[in-house]
This record gives sequence, C-alpha cells and structure tokens, in this order.
Amino acid sequence: MNSFPGSDHPFALCNGQEDIKCAKECFSGFVSSNPATNDEIIYWSDWVNRRTHRFREICEKVDLFIAPSRYLHERFIKEFKISPQKIRYLDYEFNRTYLRNRVRVHETIFVFGYIGTHIPAKGIQDLIDAFSKLQTAKPCFLKLWGRFRSDLTPVLNEKIRSLSPEISSRIQWMGEYKNNTIVQDVLNHVDAIVVPSIWVENSPLVIHEAQELKVPIIAANMGGMAEYVKHEINGLLFSPRDSNDLAKQMSIFANDPQKAKQLGEKGYIYSKDGNIPGIQDHVSELEAIYKELKYAKRR
Repeated sequence: MNSFPGSDHPFALCNGQEDIKCAKECFSGFVSSNPATNDEIIYWSDWVNRRTHRFREICEKVDLFIAPSRYLHERFIKEFKISPQKIRYLDYEFNRTYLRNRVRVHETIFVFGYIGTHIPAKGIQDLIDAFSKLQTAKPCFLKLWGRFRSDLTPVLNEKIRSLSPEISSRIQWMGEYKNNTIVQDVLNHVDAIVVPSIWVENSPLVIHEAQELKVPIIAANMGGMAEYVKHEINGLLFSPRDSNDLAKQMSIFANDPQKAKQLGEKGYIYSKDGNIPGIQDHVSELEAIYKELKYAKRR
C-alpha cells in the first residue's frame, strides 16, 4: 500500500518489505509529491535497513514481551527469533462498563459498519468495492466511521462517486466517534461490522468491542482477525484482499439477518460466557507477570 508518485492508485497494494522498494514506493512518496531522486531513494533505503536492524537490537535488550494475540506470539518467535521464554500471550483488556446496553435502532434495511482510519492497510477501499458487488434480495447500507484524512478520504470519495447513484447513495460517511460512546454512536446503528484489513492486524479492538455486544463480524482470514473470528462459528471470514469473496460473505448476512444474529451471539470464543477480557482480570495477570519477572531478575 502506498501513495507515491507513479503508482496506479494511492491505495495500491504492498506485498512485502524490501529496502529499496519501500524507499521508492512508500517513504519518499510521503515526503514529496515529486518522483524520488536517486539520493532520496538511497537515503530512505538506508533508513529502512537501519530501522529494521535497530529494532532487532532493541529486542535483545527486552526481558519480556507480551503479545496480544497467539498469532503475534508465534510470529515473533519464528520470524524475529525471539526466545519462547521471552514472550507471553495475553490478550488486551477492556473497560466493559461502556460496552453495555446495546439497543439496535430500528431500521428496515440491513446496515454494515466500518470503524477505523481511512488508510490503505485497513482495506476500506476493498470494502467499498465489495459493497458495490453485493447480490442481495433487498438493498442495504454501508456506514463508515473514522477521522477524515485530507490526503486519503477524498480519494475514497472519488471511488464512491464513480459507482452508480443507486449504490453510492447507500454509502454514508459518519465521521469520528468516542470510545466511551461507541455503543450509542456506532454499534446501535449497525447489524454487522466488517474488518477488511489488507494487513494481518494483531488483536483488533473493534472485533473485541463488537463481540462483547454480540454484533456479528466479517473479517479477513489472516492474522489476529482469523484468531478471534472463526468462520461460521462466531462470524464470517473472507479471503484477504479479495473484494469478490468479501461481497459474497456480506451478501450472506444481508440475505439472512437471522444467521448473522446467531453467529454474533457467540461473542468472544475464548471465554465461557462470550465476554471479552475485563480490565480487573487483566491487571491481576499483568501484576503476576511483573512479580515473576522481578523475582527471576533477582536470582
């Protein structure tokens, strides 16, 4: 994903890190509207390389890592060669006091929601594309929450305007929201949440928040998303970066709202009651980890 001069689209996909490629196609594009010079490419290529090496050096100095997903836990061990003894899995915690009393505002049409920033990594461009391909018996809506970005949101607006008036009229920009009012401002107004990220994610907050309130989720089948959303168990998964498959899964929910509701009721699959981790239990676990590490350092 990039927004550099010469790319076909500011939401073009990235397929991996390479020093020179990152310098030419990402970093230089963020600091200049002109094609990168050779000197700029050399500078940014060296910067990417040094940053990667520096990160590995810092990892050596850390006594213990805490990974919020099993996916991230395993990736740090396999790819960054972190010792299994230096990393623990512990999911995020949440203040569940503001994640209560969801009451769906009555609407006669199925509503999909997106909650997140308007950056390429979040896949919002694929979601818009998928929405334009839905095969449903009845029309539905797509509501997009997130902060306006002057460099990217207008590009998404252009994409929406390029669709037919019938489709574009059913896509709504909802603006920002506050975490402590996410129920009233967001989750009361949707029938399902879509998490279309084109990168792996770690332990998405929006997935947890939706699951606490039993809102069904459609997410990309990779990384932390696929860890917390299980296909046909507590949500639906689609092939990453595949807007056609995303459209297929969205159509399933729109055509069968009862199925969506039933999957949403499963909530968080790693607890008996479907509730996400609460802050008090999380703090207790953290304190135990710190005490254990402190004791080990004294030995």
